[in-house]
Amino acid sequence: MICFLENTFQIKLFKNEEGSYPIIVTEDGIFSELKMDNKPGTYVQFVLNEYDELKIDWYIDGINRFSVKSVQVHQMVLINDEDECSIQFVLERWQSRMFKIEWKPNLHLEFGLYYELCEDCD
Repeated sequence: MICFLENTFQIKLFKNEEGSYPIIVTEDGIFSELKMDNKPGTYVQFVLNEYDELKIDWYIDGINRFSVKSVQVHQMVLINDEDECSIQFVLERWQSRMFKIEWKPNLHLEFGLYYELCEDCD
């Protein structure tokens, strides 16, 4: 999943001392937390590890307003086009549900249904 993120968004992600990859999402894009000098007031931090476990924290004005402590990710769907930039994390034990972090057109976090579309379904 880490290589997929790096290749899609053309960024270099770095491991922390725990062996996980902390990633910051702002309205300006996606960044490795270990390379950010100053965090903005509002951002989403998510952490992935080698076991595809996900942690999410949403900070508004520097205060943690929402947390997901640990969920297993079945699939990660990346959208990187001119209208939308987002990451959908499909849950392992509940594959019809996903967490979505979007930063274009604006930063928000969503929990909802996951619909897998195929080309024949259109």
